[in-house]
Amino acid sequence: IGKRAFRAKKRSSITSDYHIVDKNRVERLSERLQSKTIEKDSMEVINEKSKEEEEDKNVKKVSTSGPRMSCREVWKASKRGVQLRRAPGTVVWHKRMAGKAQRRR
Repeated sequence: IGKRAFRAKKRSSITSDYHIVDKNRVERLSERLQSKTIEKDSMEVINEKSKEEEEDKNVKKVSTSGPRMSCREVWKASKRGVQLRRAPGTVVWHKRMAGKAQRRR
């Protein structure tokens, strides 16, 4: 008899300790699973309510793409139009030693 067959035989006999421990383990796992499914069902109901509330409200979405200006840049833009500084490019003519290769770190 192999290992699995031996354990199956031990599980099936009512008098063995292995059967009692296995039965308790299965009950514990089933209780945990039932509690998780109940929580999931209640969360779905809550989510359905919130979706209905969202449809009622026509809120303008905040864009997260594009330039994110600092507080100072926002203030400057409000005072004198939007003049954003560009990100530094790979331009070489403003460096002191233009012909020399840069050290890689």
